[in-house]
Amino acid sequence: MKEMFGRFFQMGLKMVLGILGYSSISGCGGMYGTPTADFDMRGKVVNERGECLSEVKINSLSMYHDSVEHVRTLTFTDEEGTYRVMKDLYSLGWGNDGYPFRFVGDTTLYEPFDTIIPENQLHFKGAHGWYEGKTSITVNVTLKDKKKNVE
Repeated sequence: MKEMFGRFFQMGLKMVLGILGYSSISGCGGMYGTPTADFDMRGKVVNERGECLSEVKINSLSMYHDSVEHVRTLTFTDEEGTYRVMKDLYSLGWGNDGYPFRFVGDTTLYEPFDTIIPENQLHFKGAHGWYEGKTSITVNVTLKDKKKNVE
């Protein structure tokens, strides 16, 4: 009877520890979690005449399998046309080619500008474990004037 109770106790204990993520296999390197990386993107937005544009919206774009575009506003440019995005890189979402962003100014005056930052342009420093490190990039943007309809 004691032996049967001991076996049931061990099985129960193994199930509880398994649910909690513990394993008796050591040295496999199995981990639970989500990778993170500090992402710092900054730059300046101007028009074709080189004038600084304020209140330009910087969005992150993600395309999912259902082809629905998911947009998250990250920040706006200041009076000098400068901006800075500081986020966890993996919270931004990415497409097949990299990390897509859209810059949207006054839609009556300027065309939106889309860009993709390829992952191979990002150089990470200070990685350890699930933390991939930090990376920074400068992206300066020129918004094109909207074409006027001539009748």
